[in-house]
Amino acid sequence: MDSVQPESDLKENRGSYFLLYRYILREFAQNFAVAFIFFFCIFFINSILLLVQRILLRNIDIITMLQMVALSMPQFLIYTFPFASLASSSMVLGDLGSSNELLALRSSGISSGHVYKPLIAASLVLSVVTFVFADVVLPWSSVVYEEKLSVLMRDMPTFEIEPNSVNTVGSIVLSNGESEGNEIHDILLLADDDGSGQSRTVVSDRGTLTLVDPYNFIYSLELDEPMILLSETGDIDSYGLSEAERAVFFLDFSEQIPSLTSSAPVNLSSRDLIAGIMDREEAEESDRADWHYAREDARLKYADELKKSTREENRNDLQQALSEADQSIMRRGEKPPINFYSQYFKAELAKKFVLSAACFCLTMITLPLSMVRVKHGKLTGFAISLLIAVAYWYMLFGVQLEIFSISSSPYLLIALPDIVILLAAIMLIFRFRRAR
Repeated sequence: MDSVQPESDLKENRGSYFLLYRYILREFAQNFAVAFIFFFCIFFINSILLLVQRILLRNIDIITMLQMVALSMPQFLIYTFPFASLASSSMVLGDLGSSNELLALRSSGISSGHVYKPLIAASLVLSVVTFVFADVVLPWSSVVYEEKLSVLMRDMPTFEIEPNSVNTVGSIVLSNGESEGNEIHDILLLADDDGSGQSRTVVSDRGTLTLVDPYNFIYSLELDEPMILLSETGDIDSYGLSEAERAVFFLDFSEQIPSLTSSAPVNLSSRDLIAGIMDREEAEESDRADWHYAREDARLKYADELKKSTREENRNDLQQALSEADQSIMRRGEKPPINFYSQYFKAELAKKFVLSAACFCLTMITLPLSMVRVKHGKLTGFAISLLIAVAYWYMLFGVQLEIFSISSSPYLLIALPDIVILLAAIMLIFRFRRAR
């Protein structure tokens, strides 16, 4: 006769599992906070230094500074969440293994599956959070960032005219003596080659700097009695010197506007990316049809020339005709043409889902740690997570470089890092289970 487990024992087991889940989730949250800060600093530090260098040192208030920094964060968070999830899961399982807690749980009849459940649940929640940041928060922050940056740059002069100062923006250097408002004295203006093949050096005792186009950041510099030296770039022996009673120079700083975010596909929502893909599908299909038609036409011409070979006596003309037809086929290549923007939009759409799913996949690769006992659990787990993170990053970076070398859809190629990590996790789990 089969024994039936009393209802009180079932409730007790559920309570034990609840305590176990709560304990693991608490450890996961604590380690996640540490790992999150670590990876966030790695991704963010270079860009924040660039942001500080370009705009944050321009006498703006601390509130605006913090707003600009906060708005530039989401583009780094979509990478931080997966790697922090990987590191925290590795640290939790490494710590449980090194302290023999996993062995004690198994000795008590609690399977490893009950240890995995809270970690997998946490990774799925983080996958959803990552997708929300990638598909909602990032596009919104990008738009707001650009709006605030545009207003900030219009309110803030590109050249900060101070007495006895030197300002450099792009290829333009302006040195001045005393200044009052937008009127400056003892001016030395150096402008490198702007595409004309000439460099300019301008000297004037007095001038006025005025913002004439606040939307495109174009300034006019009106100079009194300037001396202008024109020289050929790279040729110091070729120059021209001229003087004038008055001269006006227009300084264009539109290309110098700093931006960490933009309306590029990486900052668009999935809805906008799908719309962009659909808009480009017609052009992509037209390019492919033209390619197939041109190749078939070249092949037909080649075939006609071969037919003529049986009745043509002028072999030189025949050889030239065959060569031209063959080259026409070769120029079109063996693969259909690739629509750059179509591939770009498809890759960015796939990457939103791939990075979101990475939280789950990277957590799965850490589960085999529960089946081995390691020393210095947290430290070892963190070290392993760094190796996996580097491998995943290189795979993701590598497949992104290949999307423009294939004519097929890049969805599967972009998903390859997640697929490799998930398959490796499944294989390791089954291998360790068989070994036990």
